[in-house]
Amino acid sequence: MKIKQIRFQNLNSLVGEWIIDFSHPAYLSDGIFAITGPTGAGKTTVLDAICLALYGRTPRLERVNKSSNEIMSRHTGSCYAEISFETREGYYRCHWSQQRARKNPQGELQPHRHEIADAHSGQILENKIRDVAARVERITGMNFTRFTRSIMLAQGGFAAFLQAPADERAPILEQITGTEIYSEISRKVHERQREENDRLKILQAEISGIKLLTTEEEEALRQDMQAKIARGKERQEELKGLQLVLDWLDRMVGWENEIKDIEEQWQQYLKRQQAFQGEAWRLEKARQAMVLDAPYIRLKDLRDLQKSNLSEIERIREELPRQKEAAGKAAERWENSRQELIELKLLRKSEGETAKKVREMDILLKQQGQVIKGMEVAIGTSENECSALQGEITSGVEKAKEMGQALLAIEEYRRKNAQDAALLANLTGISRVFKRLEELLSTWQQKGLERQRAALALQSLLDARKEIAATHESNKELQRQQYDVLQAEQDKLEEALQGYEIAWWRDELEQFKEQNDKLQNLGQVWDWMVQLEDNIRNGRESIQQLDEQQKRLVWEIEQGEKEAGHLAARIDGLETRVLLLNRIRDLEEERAQLEDGKACPLCGATEHPYAQGNIPQMDESQKELNQARKQHKKLSEDLKKKEILRGKLDKEVEHSGAAVKEAEQQLEKESKLRREGMNELGLDLSVVKTRDELERLANQSRQNIINHSRQLKMIETWQKNIGTLTLHYEKSRTAFIQSDKELQAAILQQKQADQEDERLQQEYLSLQGELEQLQEETLREISPYGMADLPLEQLAAIQKVLDERKKRWEAKEKEKLDLEKAVDKLHNEVEQKRILLKDKASALQSERERLKQQQEQYRRQQETRFELYGKRDPDKEEARLDEEIGLAEELVNRTYEDMQELQRHQLRLEEREKTLAVTVQNRAPELQSSEESFTRQLQQAGFEQEEDYRQARLSLEEQQALAQKAEALTKEATELQTRLKDRQEKLQREKEQKLSGEAREVLEEKQRLGEQELIDLREEIGAARRTLEDSEQSRRRMQTQLQRVEEQKKELQRWQLLHDLIGSADGKKYRNFAQGLSFDIMIKHANRQLHKMSDRYILLRSQEQPLELNIIDNYQAGEIRSTANLSGGESFLVSLALALGLSQMASRKVSVDSLFLDEGFGALDEDVLDTALNTLAGLQQDGKLIGVISHVPALKERISTQIEVITQSGGRSILQGPGCQRQ
Repeated sequence: MKIKQIRFQNLNSLVGEWIIDFSHPAYLSDGIFAITGPTGAGKTTVLDAICLALYGRTPRLERVNKSSNEIMSRHTGSCYAEISFETREGYYRCHWSQQRARKNPQGELQPHRHEIADAHSGQILENKIRDVAARVERITGMNFTRFTRSIMLAQGGFAAFLQAPADERAPILEQITGTEIYSEISRKVHERQREENDRLKILQAEISGIKLLTTEEEEALRQDMQAKIARGKERQEELKGLQLVLDWLDRMVGWENEIKDIEEQWQQYLKRQQAFQGEAWRLEKARQAMVLDAPYIRLKDLRDLQKSNLSEIERIREELPRQKEAAGKAAERWENSRQELIELKLLRKSEGETAKKVREMDILLKQQGQVIKGMEVAIGTSENECSALQGEITSGVEKAKEMGQALLAIEEYRRKNAQDAALLANLTGISRVFKRLEELLSTWQQKGLERQRAALALQSLLDARKEIAATHESNKELQRQQYDVLQAEQDKLEEALQGYEIAWWRDELEQFKEQNDKLQNLGQVWDWMVQLEDNIRNGRESIQQLDEQQKRLVWEIEQGEKEAGHLAARIDGLETRVLLLNRIRDLEEERAQLEDGKACPLCGATEHPYAQGNIPQMDESQKELNQARKQHKKLSEDLKKKEILRGKLDKEVEHSGAAVKEAEQQLEKESKLRREGMNELGLDLSVVKTRDELERLANQSRQNIINHSRQLKMIETWQKNIGTLTLHYEKSRTAFIQSDKELQAAILQQKQADQEDERLQQEYLSLQGELEQLQEETLREISPYGMADLPLEQLAAIQKVLDERKKRWEAKEKEKLDLEKAVDKLHNEVEQKRILLKDKASALQSERERLKQQQEQYRRQQETRFELYGKRDPDKEEARLDEEIGLAEELVNRTYEDMQELQRHQLRLEEREKTLAVTVQNRAPELQSSEESFTRQLQQAGFEQEEDYRQARLSLEEQQALAQKAEALTKEATELQTRLKDRQEKLQREKEQKLSGEAREVLEEKQRLGEQELIDLREEIGAARRTLEDSEQSRRRMQTQLQRVEEQKKELQRWQLLHDLIGSADGKKYRNFAQGLSFDIMIKHANRQLHKMSDRYILLRSQEQPLELNIIDNYQAGEIRSTANLSGGESFLVSLALALGLSQMASRKVSVDSLFLDEGFGALDEDVLDTALNTLAGLQQDGKLIGVISHVPALKERISTQIEVITQSGGRSILQGPGCQRQ
């Protein structure tokens, strides 16, 4: 993997968008470069950008997400990191970004984005966060941990492997070499061996729990069971006879109750029949009145028409005088409006001549007004300009005075701070010394922190040693307690099994479930039989009801035919009435030929009001005729439907009979199935004779299932608890052994910590002396500037004060020069403005004189116009007169039309009065004849007066409702009589059987005692049968269990052999073996790199501790010593060699062409530093690019290619170097 380019924006102190191009020739030629800058400037941020782009996290920040983003620069709203890299698979670009809401620095963090794309084509390969991480790991061959171990060695973790104890080195090796699988295999083998051993113990324990019957016990049990089966059959026959007698008694009680109910219903029917007598008389009278409907309708129509015509004649005679008076007034209004119009037109003509003269004067006045307005604007502008000039002159004079005061203040500052002038030349040197002081102070403080951490670590090791000893004793006590708990749980299990095996309990549960299923099936058959019996009973009743419906339907058809005859007679009368009205309507064709102004050929009138649509209507008669026809049609259709229904009833009677026969056959089949099911369960109908008794047996079976399930669950729970407790016991024993090993390791670690504390103490004191000497020299250098003390914690503040004093001196010098130039310029501008003001004032006076003359001329012209026309507008006056003329013309036309319309209406009323008078006179004989004819027909129908006839009339709906009530009463009487007769016959047949003479209570007590005895016998028979079946199953289980034990022993032997080789509870046995091999390979790679830097040292693995490192010192006659007492420079060389070796191991599946080291080189002397740098630079021969981060001055002098991180104000920094560019 080779990094080609990185891009990032707003990360820590590096604000803005930056690009670093590692394909720049400077990086390709040297092969090594340095990232330099002061502490905290942002050197490590460059490496953070690489990790962030690839993995969305950094070595210093475990997660960067919506909840937390500590890497985004302060006071910015977004950040991103992007890397372009090349592998054997291709060229890729990986991008990570996050922003705040609306990119506002105070906005809420939004979800981050992460994507990877093909750098050549730009195609997005993945854009989901999890998928991107998986794709990066697949392409590079490294996850985040391996990446920081092989490509980017992060700050603070450079010597992590060297300084780690043996127990911590194992996980590091697992992460780097991928040997985690060996620990997992070792643990899995241990767990499998333990499971197989526990399984064998369980199988052996189950054998001891199997119980068997002897041959003699089985034979005696069978003989006793056969005797009880014989007694049970006898009891079933006795109970069957008792049930027949009880059923016979129940049937008789049921028929007696039904007869009583029917008799009560008959009494209620008689009451309703008596209440209906009055309505029956009304129905008969209404049917007699239907014959007179047609002549009555004809007579009523003639009466209504004659009355309407007489009323209209009276209304016309009252309206005519008012109409004549209104016509005269309308003619008078028309004449008055015509005179007013003539007067308005004369006034309009004279007004036009005066308006013409006034318009000419208005135009002249408007022109003069515009000239005056222009002059006033020009004078106002000149006045403003003069005022502005005067203000500028005054302001300039005041400003010049202020500048003079400022110059005096600057001279005073220069006199008091003359020593600050030397800062212009000396401040740069002072800053370099301050920077050295800060670096030395930081190193000294860091060493102090290391001393504190070492002391804490030593104390922690002492405490840990005490805790390990206490844990050892605790593990011993825990082991004893867990053994006692395990033994108690095993006793509970034995008690729950009750001497049986768990398999016996499971088989017993299955037998109860099978019995319950059979009882459920038998219950369904029983329910179906009850349903069939109900169907048969309902079918027979349905046949009887169908016979009654046929009789009722015949009666309804006869009544409907009578009503149809009455409706036909009414329709004839209505048709005659409509015919009379049609004769009047036929005159409409002649009316259509009449024309206004021409005489009528019949009466000679010139006004024809009926021609305008005033024709008598016949809608009501036609509607009544249509309604009667519709009712007749509906009645006919009902009769047809009832005929069809009568045929359907015949078929339904036939089908019901067939259905009853089919149900009886099905009932016989179901009865047979019930007997078979009862025999299969060992039951008898004489004992289990009702559905409730069967349900009781089913409930008892379900309760047995619940009890056995609960017991079985308890047994299985205790078995599981025993397995868990066994695991806990094994863990406590293992922990007891492990605590002893940990105690020995703690003693060794304490010794190493003592040595480290002594070394740090010496380094701390040396740095303290160097710091104090440099502080004294620096104080002497800054004392001329008034600095009597130099607190180290205030170096930045003192530096800032000196910078500000230098900048203030420079600013005052520049300000003095600028003020002198400004004063001279200001004096010249004031003099020029005074000359210009004098010229503008003279011109302004001349313009004011001319304006006064124009205003006087304008006033005289206005007075002349007012004398002629006042303030009136000629255009508005002419428009007003034109509007009044238009309104007057409209009034003349409107009054003329009103006069014409009133005269025409008067003529129409007179003609209408004559026509109606003739019509009324001609209709009087016909009306008299109809009155006499209807009176005769009333008497013939049995009505004395017309009012009697009208009271007897009912609507068709009322007649039908009363007819239906009468029909329903007749139907109800027939049905009640039929049902009463049927129940009485059935009751008589039951009484004739005489099955028993005993009381019902005696019979029920005999039945209860017999059923209880039968239930007891069945339970005893079932218990004996189950005992025999259990004995047989136990024999089969014993044979099967012995075979399973032998098979389990063979399986355990296989896993025990593998466990002896590699198995362990913590996975160490196999893992340590595999890691020992990996450790040797790593030491080989590290020695190769160490030899390039120094021929003095050789690394080798400790013989006592497989993961401990020793070192051979060739300069000390090949002495072997521990790496724990190496000096700072020696530790750095060994750590660097190990890091390069680990990098080679971690990257063996992928080419690593870029390597970054974020670690201080300050502990090395010049020779060792040169050797280390030459070694790193030599990696260029393998095509690698090495980046080193450090603030050591010597390192910066030895590496020519550098990326410099330069601090700016406000805690920000910039990058400067080859390939670095800010967007």
